[in-house]
Amino acid sequence: MWPIFSALVLISSVPAVYCQFFECHDDPSFDPQEGALSELQFTWLGALQYIHVKNGTPHYFRVPRVVLITRQFVLSTAVDAAQIPDGYALGNVAFGDYERDEVECRLTVEELSRGAECDPAILLMPIADVLLHPEYKHFGAKNSLAILKLITPIKSKYMLPACLPFKNHLMLRNGRQTKDRLYHVDFASDVPRDFIEEEKEVTRIRLLPRELCYLYDNPENATGKVPRRMACTTGCGFHSGAPSLVHEHTGHWSIVALSQGGFPCPDPLRARRPPAPPRHILIHPYVPWITAAITGKAVGAFAKDDPFGFIMPRASIYDQLGHGWLGHWWMGGLRCYDRGEAADDIFKFYHEIFSLKPTTFTYMSYYLEIDAAHGTIVICVKVGMPYQLGKPRVWELDTPVVKVRIPLITFSHQYQLQVEAWAYNATSSSTSEEPSSTSEEEPEDDY
Repeated sequence: MWPIFSALVLISSVPAVYCQFFECHDDPSFDPQEGALSELQFTWLGALQYIHVKNGTPHYFRVPRVVLITRQFVLSTAVDAAQIPDGYALGNVAFGDYERDEVECRLTVEELSRGAECDPAILLMPIADVLLHPEYKHFGAKNSLAILKLITPIKSKYMLPACLPFKNHLMLRNGRQTKDRLYHVDFASDVPRDFIEEEKEVTRIRLLPRELCYLYDNPENATGKVPRRMACTTGCGFHSGAPSLVHEHTGHWSIVALSQGGFPCPDPLRARRPPAPPRHILIHPYVPWITAAITGKAVGAFAKDDPFGFIMPRASIYDQLGHGWLGHWWMGGLRCYDRGEAADDIFKFYHEIFSLKPTTFTYMSYYLEIDAAHGTIVICVKVGMPYQLGKPRVWELDTPVVKVRIPLITFSHQYQLQVEAWAYNATSSSTSEEPSSTSEEEPEDDY
């Protein structure tokens, strides 16, 4: 598995697989710690601005959060989209860390190889349409979701949306709530104003028993639908629309809940009754409505194995399919796009970071042969690069040994990339069939 350097690279163009809702945030190598983020990440987190109808200034006390779920739609709470402060109107959706690609920065591949960087920018996107969930408009549900349509799709190929959940990640098969910790992502300041210096922070939270959600409830304000779509967690000081996520083993960041807002963190020097726990709107029950509203498909038209209504191929022996860029990652193989139960049989067995710091202009390409363990088959290779320089090539998938070629051009600055390989156990299916065949033959021995 040592890299072999070669001088010539032959790259053949292959069709890429692009599916709406499957083109979402996939970063298997990123495992953030609690606290402020030190690197550019979670660019799908935005803020909803209210603009004063007379002087055009933004609201300085209420700035809800929104989440980008496709390149033209963001998700927010229904209260933030419908209950606008007096004297204000819906303004823009602001992305403080808008990661531009090379096309928008007007940088060539040669300039990038010489060390030129595309600095993040601030994106203010007007809102074209607002869609409130029917339970909020017609059935009196106080806490629900809304979809905001942006006036134009986001063009940068590095601005990947967050993933919608394909299942209820918060409930186990036995009907109990999960005890795993969730990632809660939000801006560091209560009211983001200067997005140039605005930071994001990560908080790890846990679910609380459902009984605690109703201790502070007024029965007159509750509806029959809210309890099944609400959860309470640890923590305090959450803001409306801030998302909570799970990091799947495939690397996808899936939204599981949006915060309803709540009480600020209590002063530890003043003894008083603890505030009500933070409440969150669960996303999974709304996935059929979200996908129907965006795609225009009826709920009954969704495929059973795919809540988003798209038929996604699971495996292929052809090396020409499923190869293409997804943000900063080159996906080699159709199985790289699998999530959920379709990805239960795959695991990551190889991850390595390569870093080069040449002393002069250098032209180099990586060539690797990744050999899996005995009884395993390699079905996916992911290549992470700072920019989409060239097209890596992955071939001989569905075999124990896969070949990877990563082209690099002439460069003179430090360059870093990473390679991941995913496989499945080829002997698991045959092993699971042995007991059944043995049990069928035992009665014949008794006779």
